[in-house]
Amino acid sequence: MSTEVYDQTNEVRDTLFSSLGNVDPDVIGHMINPAFMGGPQWPSLRQAFSIIRTNKSIKVASNGLSDPFEDMAEPNNGFRLEVIAETAEKLEADIYNTWLFKLVYAISQQAAHSSQIADFVATHGVITMELYAEDCGLEEFQNKNGMVGVILGVESPDMPKTVNFPAEEITLVTVQILTPDELDYVAEKRAEGRKHIHELLQKKGVYHRIELNRKSVLENGSSKWKLWEKS
Repeated sequence: MSTEVYDQTNEVRDTLFSSLGNVDPDVIGHMINPAFMGGPQWPSLRQAFSIIRTNKSIKVASNGLSDPFEDMAEPNNGFRLEVIAETAEKLEADIYNTWLFKLVYAISQQAAHSSQIADFVATHGVITMELYAEDCGLEEFQNKNGMVGVILGVESPDMPKTVNFPAEEITLVTVQILTPDELDYVAEKRAEGRKHIHELLQKKGVYHRIELNRKSVLENGSSKWKLWEKS
């Protein structure tokens, strides 16, 4: 791993996060790295998360998925992404114990395990996945199987989707929670459903910003799917 690229990556990422709000001086990390306990390994082993605040919202972002791989000589930016979620909901002072942190942590670990999420978002625009409700602290969004759906990569007018880093272009992967009927819709319609949900999130001005009491963008649920498709 190039020390120069690593240092430059930290500088560019710090600048990016600072452009999105006031960044807490301390990152959230682990006393024992999850990679040492059977979890996926991040590019430079370092696993951290940044807290970004504005007067209207709070964001949690992964900080390390775009680090250069420590065992690769060629210039690179790791998995070429960072994960970010934003909400205006009131959270506990200890962000580490909140659903927002747990959500970003769960997706970040999936990104490290898969290593292909940046490619999937680049190819498809948005992607969806399911998480165990207990892992992200969002039991109120779970379906009958105890899963919570999320859509990744929702484009927003106040959040860049791609950013040039020292070695590669990285994707800032936004996270939006799907309501249970939106998840059912995506499961049935697949690529068409993902595209339609993405369009509705943008059309209604929801974008990536998470609201725990958000109504489904499908309005009246699955019984109205065909009506939405005709509109």
